[in-house]
Amino acid sequence: MLKAVLLSTAALALIATSANAASNVTLSKDGRFTSVLPHSGKSAPAHTGAKYVVSTVDKSKVGAYFCCYGSTISGPSSIIGAAYGVAEQFIPTSAATVSKIVAGIGYVSGDDKVTLTLYADNGSNSPGAKIASGKATSTTEFGFCCGLVTARIGSQNLKANTPYWVGITASGADWNAAPFQVNNEVNDYHYLANTSNGGSTWGSGYSETEYNPAIALE
Repeated sequence: MLKAVLLSTAALALIATSANAASNVTLSKDGRFTSVLPHSGKSAPAHTGAKYVVSTVDKSKVGAYFCCYGSTISGPSSIIGAAYGVAEQFIPTSAATVSKIVAGIGYVSGDDKVTLTLYADNGSNSPGAKIASGKATSTTEFGFCCGLVTARIGSQNLKANTPYWVGITASGADWNAAPFQVNNEVNDYHYLANTSNGGSTWGSGYSETEYNPAIALE
């Protein structure tokens, strides 16, 4: 836990922020990261108890998340002025059929809507072809970390030992954040990718050990 706190503090120290219109919320200079002063409330997600096919959702009650710092999820008409989003790679160990995507999301402003999309891998550890997507509503204010949202995507078949991606984006004036985990992914590498146009295109994937969104499929 101490390691997690130290790493989180170090990450904050490296990000230069500028004040934003939302109360107590700041953005990194490039707009890709959102932070907020912590509110009272739980510091762990509202885990559903579901048996996920794949999951990076930590079940720990304490220290599972750094509640107040994460990837910006914004719509093109939000006060940020760009459609930022993040995608995380996962690799199922066995073939499975899924119909829902789950992600840890907190809302900042707008209608609190997010879009969760299942992508194939492009062969170079970045999101490729879109497979299915669904919309969800965040019911947790960013800083009261971290409620899980669920989007239905219809029945999709996943192959074993094959990389896929979950993309988290928004539309309209929505501004959300996907809080980073700081406990269960230490020394557990995952590829992340970013978008600034709502997922029309994605940047190159990069390997990250710790500051990844919580995602799951069932």
